Amino acid sequence: MTTSSPAPAGRAAPLPPQERRTAILHAVRGLVLARGAAVTTRELAQAAGVSEGTLFRVFDDKAALVRETVHAALDPTEAVPLLDAIDRGLPLDERLARVLEIGFERVGETMRWVAVLHELGRGDPGFEHSVQARREVHAQWVRRQEEGQAAVRFAVTRVLEPDAAQFARPLHQVVQLLDVVLVGAAMQQADAARRGTTAEVPEIDVLVTHFLHGALAPSPLRRQS
Repeated sequence: MTTSSPAPAGRAAPLPPQERRTAILHAVRGLVLARGAAVTTRELAQAAGVSEGTLFRVFDDKAALVRETVHAALDPTEAVPLLDAIDRGLPLDERLARVLEIGFERVGETMRWVAVLHELGRGDPGFEHSVQARREVHAQWVRRQEEGQAAVRFAVTRVLEPDAAQFARPLHQVVQLLDVVLVGAAMQQADAARRGTTAEVPEIDVLVTHFLHGALAPSPLRRQS
């Protein structure tokens, strides 16, 4: 009976092309975020644990690898497992706080990755001046973002579903309004960072309380009505 020979010691078994592509994108993510468009192919190959030749058998060039790394990192669906991991047995305000925490983390990461993408565009004039290339990349980007954002909304809906009967509005509207709160607070913080000032963004518990109970303080008159 014959058996296949094991892979030589110290060398991983070859991966199928798509798995190798995904593994490389994951392996170089931290390096690309730290170095941006200035990262070298040698650094990328070392981070991925492959030769430079292997990189270019998988990706057209360094710019393509960096760009795909950014696009993969910006995929909204990366938040879905984190949202699904929220304990449905927690009180509603604690679940909402965790949703906002995850959202703020994702917004912050997104801004850093978009900066890398802009840096890459400035250093790749051929790509920037190719109208067709820009349109194709943008179309793919929009499609992936729309699909990913829909998946995130469904995940948030699942988090809030145990308390659906307590909300004054349909659950899909509650999720939309929660997104308004998240994006508004995150943009306020980002704008202050660009201006070099400190944003007075409310703490997450304040945002949760305001979202659930509104801006009006309880009063005897309203309790009687």
